[in-house]
Amino acid sequence: MTEADQIFEHLRETIRAIEEAHGASQELKQNPNHATFDAFRARMAELQERLSQLQEALGNEEAYIMDELVDALHRMFSGQPAAYRRTPRFGAEESSPKR
Repeated sequence: MTEADQIFEHLRETIRAIEEAHGASQELKQNPNHATFDAFRARMAELQERLSQLQEALGNEEAYIMDELVDALHRMFSGQPAAYRRTPRFGAEESSPKR
């Protein structure tokens, strides 16, 4: 998957999180209680995380591109991803520590 594909996927996931947060807000308006409030807060926390990741990726586009290029070259020659990155990876390794 290319860097652009990953950013587009990140955008899709962010839009999904927006839609889920909106649904949770509508539910909270119609049925205000602890359970709907907790669901709303969880959706908003997820949305905040997705937006932060997207902002970081778009704000550091050059760094992401260089890391992806180095990663691709390293994979080509060694079969393994590069051990060092200046930016966090998208996808399955998203939860790895950031810088």
